[in-house]
Amino acid sequence: MSRSLENILRKNLVKGRVSKGNKKLDNIIVFLFILGIALLTCEIYIYRKTLIELKIPLMIWLTPGIVLTPIFYNKLNDIDGMKAHWSLHYILHSCMTGAFVLFSFMAVNYFFADNEVVSKEFKVQETGSLAGGKRSRNKRSPYVVINYEGMEKQLVFSNSQMDKVMNSKSAVLKVRKGRLGFDVLENYTVK
Repeated sequence: MSRSLENILRKNLVKGRVSKGNKKLDNIIVFLFILGIALLTCEIYIYRKTLIELKIPLMIWLTPGIVLTPIFYNKLNDIDGMKAHWSLHYILHSCMTGAFVLFSFMAVNYFFADNEVVSKEFKVQETGSLAGGKRSRNKRSPYVVINYEGMEKQLVFSNSQMDKVMNSKSAVLKVRKGRLGFDVLENYTVK
């Protein structure tokens, strides 16, 4: 990052030093923030295997920031010794507390799901393909879109199944009932 951009961000987001701060607590908060980011990346895998509308995890993730920012604004400024903009506090609470709450919610639903696997078949509404990874852009991953009990769900397949997926009429899903009521996807195929 260039020096001028760094200076602009510092002037606008951090207003100045208010105290010496508490380095031990500040380090704990930084550690919890990084742990929260790691939990968010793990949660993405669980989200892909859970049949849940996107708005539910987003609300669970972002709500703690709305609630905790005004409550702990001054206390956090005292801990790190800087008077930071409220948006930085919101990001901290969302990526720390919000991530812990969201990961807990999704993990309980996923890991404590029922053992009974149920097979369900759905009509394919749309097919398409996604670009491959960074080093293999030409290897596209085919997908189908289904209406899973009123919610659109995109199912992505491997590149080797391109012809089969693009000509499919229905998708067969094997699901388990999640502990919190959201179905967990075991596997899927197309016909």
